[in-house]
Amino acid sequence: MYFAPEDADAFEAAKALLVRRCAADDEHVDPLTVESALNFRHHSIDGRLGYWTTGLVAEFLLSYTPRTLSAAPEDAAGVPEDLRLFLRWLHANELADPTGDPLTDLDAAAVNASYGFAAAMADERNFGVAKFWVMNALRQGIDPTDNAAMERFLNEVRAGNVDFDEAVLEEIAARHLLDGGQPERAVPQLPVSLPPDAELAEAAERTPVVARLRALVEWVGDGRALTSTGQLKLADARELVDLLGTGDRIDPTIGDRVFRTQSSADLPVLAGLVELAKEIRVVRAVKGKLVRVAKNARLLRDSLALWIAAFDALPSPELVVQGRWVPQYTVLFGEIIDIVLPDVLNTLYGFPEPMPVVRLEETVWLSFLEAVWLEDPDDPETRHGIGADLRRVFATLADFGAVTLTTGAPDPIFRADLGPDGPAGFPPDTDARLRTALSGESTDLVSLTPLAARAVRARMVAEGRHAPLIGELSDAEPAGLLGLLSEHYPPEAAKAELTNWMAACGGRRLALPLLLNAVRRSPFRTRARAMLDVTVQALPDGTAVLRELSHDRQLGPIAVQLLIDDGEFPMEDLGEQEALRGMAEHFIHLLETGGPEAVSDTLATIPPDEVRGLTANVLACGHPDETGLAELREVFARPRPGHSTAHPLAGVSRSSNKSRKKRR
Repeated sequence: MYFAPEDADAFEAAKALLVRRCAADDEHVDPLTVESALNFRHHSIDGRLGYWTTGLVAEFLLSYTPRTLSAAPEDAAGVPEDLRLFLRWLHANELADPTGDPLTDLDAAAVNASYGFAAAMADERNFGVAKFWVMNALRQGIDPTDNAAMERFLNEVRAGNVDFDEAVLEEIAARHLLDGGQPERAVPQLPVSLPPDAELAEAAERTPVVARLRALVEWVGDGRALTSTGQLKLADARELVDLLGTGDRIDPTIGDRVFRTQSSADLPVLAGLVELAKEIRVVRAVKGKLVRVAKNARLLRDSLALWIAAFDALPSPELVVQGRWVPQYTVLFGEIIDIVLPDVLNTLYGFPEPMPVVRLEETVWLSFLEAVWLEDPDDPETRHGIGADLRRVFATLADFGAVTLTTGAPDPIFRADLGPDGPAGFPPDTDARLRTALSGESTDLVSLTPLAARAVRARMVAEGRHAPLIGELSDAEPAGLLGLLSEHYPPEAAKAELTNWMAACGGRRLALPLLLNAVRRSPFRTRARAMLDVTVQALPDGTAVLRELSHDRQLGPIAVQLLIDDGEFPMEDLGEQEALRGMAEHFIHLLETGGPEAVSDTLATIPPDEVRGLTANVLACGHPDETGLAELREVFARPRPGHSTAHPLAGVSRSSNKSRKKRR
């Protein structure tokens, strides 16, 4: 239920399998809608095929389908109901992601979206560029599948002989430029462990920013007059510097010269704090006065919520441009900090070891060069200055309670991707500089605090990214739990999550049968194998459990395969029936992961005079997956080189109506 973007062939095979099985189980569902729904989730920021929320249901029906499905509203009227049937099928077959919304909520969301579906399908502004021209061609009576006819139609468009709504096309093209047509897949995040919110609230209570924001709002009281330019009066600013402990210098002496503070804007920490308080709406400027926002008084009492609100508002130019007299490159860096800082925080998120600041300096510099035009991009002063700006941002974040700054020897993992042929792909001079810097014993390191990790994770989840949290699956159903662990959790994290789950279920004696029954119910053998593997890997006596399961009718072939893979079961010890069931297991795996062609290709490597007997024995071996065997039977019957007979179905087909009713 999850494939990396580069695993296109594996995704296509899985999609064909899911569409085939869903359509076979329910004759009322349109396979094209199922295929479209799977494409929608695969080509998304997280790529989880079984993860659905009410928001995703609405997006699929009111945005994605109107953009991609070239059909008249009346011809597509069944799509909302088809989606409902597909989502019910996912849940019935225990393929739904346990962190998604409940089926009842998804069902209601599909019903609600169905009321606006026809209008969304009819509104040309919702179309994609390709659909816009296909629908215009259809209006001209042209078959879009006729390539020659479509080419003639487009030539007529270029010649100005076809009427169309140019304003709508411009709007579609502009939207396409902004979103690129489909979201970019986010980098998978490792599962993290976080303290409970009560502990995080105590940590937030101790941060300077929470104390300063509360003290500032209390000082504002019934209102404080501002200058004509909207700044704090200088006398008030002087008072606040001491009251809040901002550390700003008033009338600083540099060399033998005193620079008089002319405005509160010259006090960067205080000015930034006031702007932050305005941004999170605990104070606001009204008619020349700074006043409290009464409706947000509750936020001030919740230290964790207050800290997170302040943290989320941080990526602003004021974080970088502290003071009036700064270099131009600092101003430019401030203008893109709202893009750069989230990327930096996402990079730090989930790393088990503190990251060398120098690594981040290099990547931030490359990002700066991509976003900003410089007359001399090799200017060492600008490069050094951006690095200094980043370090100043980290110092502010450390004071904020968001990062921890230390010094020490960097973990070797941060050098592993360097070198001329390394995957990091840095320019040679950058690569050499990094290898030198990361070889020392005293390097500046940075890591996220648990407070920041919680806030970053919340933002990722809000963006639709998958950011697993150890402990969040304690109440998940066993099949969803094992499916998620097998696809998204490394072994140690999976073991920790599964241990927590079994404890919540009353211990191993009660929990293990639930897990094994979930594996038995899996409709797909490849998934069942992954689920069983992640289960036994988390058990101290996993091998013994597999040996016991090797005699289980449903799980025996999988257990034997896992034992063989682990070197715990010699191939020569297999009995004839065990060997045949293992061969059937292998063919079913091939069918599920590569499609009918993969099975046919394997058969082609076997001498023709051996194939008939082999396939007959495999089909008669008593393998427990009856559906898989039925599909194999149809693939085995396909014509092969040197054979003139042809099976009437010529491949894997849907089940008969009779068998559909039986399975439902």
